[in-house]
Amino acid sequence: MSRRTRVAAIALALLTVVVCTVLFGLTKYVRVMSHVESLRQHLHSLEARGDAELLYSLQAEELGAVHDELVQVGIELKGLKAELGPALVIAPYLGWLPLVGGDVAAGANLLEMGIGVSVAGDLVFDGLEPLLPLLGDSGDFSPGTGVGEAVAIAVSEGQPHFLAAQMELDRVGKLRQRIDEGRLSPKLDQLLGRLDRYLPVLETGVEGLLVAPYLLGVDGPRTYLLLAQNEHELRATGGFISSVALLGVADGKVVQFDFRDSYAVDDLSQPHPDAPEALERYMLSQIWLLRDANWYADFPTSARVARDLYELDQGVLVDGVIAVDLTAMQSLVGALEPIALEEYDQEVTGANVLGLMQEHWASPTGEGQTGDWWAHRKDFMGELLGAMMAKLETDVGSVDPSRLASALLKGFREKHILVYVVDPTISEIMSEHSWDGAIIESEGDFLMVVDTNMGFNKVNPNVESTVEYQVSIEDEGRITSRVVVTYRNRSGSGPERCVQESVYPPTYREMMEGCYWNYLRIYVPEGSELVQGPQLTLPEGSLRARQGEMEGALLATEVGPAEAGKGVYGVFFVVAPGERREMVFEYQQPSSAVKGEVSRTYRLLVQKQPGTLAVPLRVEVKLPPGSSVVSTASEAGSLANGGVVFETDLRQDREFEVTFRR
Repeated sequence: MSRRTRVAAIALALLTVVVCTVLFGLTKYVRVMSHVESLRQHLHSLEARGDAELLYSLQAEELGAVHDELVQVGIELKGLKAELGPALVIAPYLGWLPLVGGDVAAGANLLEMGIGVSVAGDLVFDGLEPLLPLLGDSGDFSPGTGVGEAVAIAVSEGQPHFLAAQMELDRVGKLRQRIDEGRLSPKLDQLLGRLDRYLPVLETGVEGLLVAPYLLGVDGPRTYLLLAQNEHELRATGGFISSVALLGVADGKVVQFDFRDSYAVDDLSQPHPDAPEALERYMLSQIWLLRDANWYADFPTSARVARDLYELDQGVLVDGVIAVDLTAMQSLVGALEPIALEEYDQEVTGANVLGLMQEHWASPTGEGQTGDWWAHRKDFMGELLGAMMAKLETDVGSVDPSRLASALLKGFREKHILVYVVDPTISEIMSEHSWDGAIIESEGDFLMVVDTNMGFNKVNPNVESTVEYQVSIEDEGRITSRVVVTYRNRSGSGPERCVQESVYPPTYREMMEGCYWNYLRIYVPEGSELVQGPQLTLPEGSLRARQGEMEGALLATEVGPAEAGKGVYGVFFVVAPGERREMVFEYQQPSSAVKGEVSRTYRLLVQKQPGTLAVPLRVEVKLPPGSSVVSTASEAGSLANGGVVFETDLRQDREFEVTFRR
């Protein structure tokens, strides 16, 4: 073969290789982009069907469509994984590439995360399939089968699916920890943000399905103490315990329901423990009664007190304690409306339930704290709860489970529903999702503002409060904190002189107007040292002052013993109608809230008090001189003068993070 012929053959071979490579690359690109485009369409379709609560707000047909879309997302992701093949093996080592290195390095983990979420969602839907008839117009359940019983059957049979989904989500969580979102392109970072948004919803749903059989008494009867908390008279875990009920469930069915006024539970022939020190000091409570059991801001601690007191008074030891406030009650009634109360000849809805409660609380004759009215002023709530449970038991077709699930989810998220369970395994799951109202353990800075109405009234709806928190981080790592809690009493009328006394007017509306007697506690990192607290004197109209022992006495800010691993400062004061008052605390805390050497990160958790709505919150983080902000985990309102300001509210717990460098 001549030299020219050999060159031509080699050139032809190279050309063939190049052409084949190009054709292969184009084919591969077309297939990859086909998966990408299809994946984009399915994700868009999923998002169009709802927000982060889509699993709780859809009907049977829509849920079926969501399931189909989720399966298709998994198929497209697996197709992408197959097409990319070997490239995914070396991708983690290509982070050095300019511009796209972060995306390439994270690609394999992101694909696996997406596949894992799709698989977990598919498992959940398979496990929930027996419940889908409940979401339609007609169900396959036998007559007389209630919602609770149907749910108990379905979630019990679906446990293998839910356990497998939990394992898949655990794997996804570990993959998520490997991804450095700071190196991702804006588009990929946005995609990861969407996944971060939906993942907790799926995790919460799976955990709820796993604990449901226990809570519904599938493996044995359960008894719960239901605490009806009234946030119009705010207490540490949500509100004054106005009523209690003993609730028994077995296989999802209510087998016992005993509703009582909280005053009717006490058996004063039994020796009761002493009341907490501040309760005795400012309300003159000599013994600890069930209606005051929720003294501690940590609900599991208060729940154990309530459980023990109920056993002391009634001789029944319950398996758990559930607290529900008026906001949760209104949402749950709205999910089940209309609810017919034959005895009152009225239909109750979410819109009118609070008004009817107040109407039936009032004395028909204008008498005060006497007579038959006083003993029966809370009967309306007992009748309503009974009617709600009866509807769930016997009238499945009229119940919208999606609205009910949404109301429950909101109640848990915003701490209007709190659940304590004795079983340690179930209790741990409750704690992981903050469903138990426990004071949260945190490695960084912490703040919780807790109000306790000591005025024997219902004025809290007329009291506006705000929280401002300023933290100064110094060069040496020392941290100085300043908390300002402001109150304004919007009551339209009140007495000329504030007098703290246990006197009940004949109407509920009258109880909502007047002076606000408050015992304020702030919970801070343990080991903090108080620098200065509010300068107060004992109000002259207080119970304690009228005893003559401490009239006009200076009240030093109380530094209480640690609770749930937090330091506690407390003060007692009154806010008259039309008055505005500020309570200011300054303290120094351990430097453990700031981590790192070159790039340093400050973290803060502000925990919401149960029973409150959306208290305005302003957080200002002052950095050491010469520092610059690298990033913030929460959206900052402003960055100026070496500091970061966040403006938000306490509709739920809030977390903040600021990374800075000098």
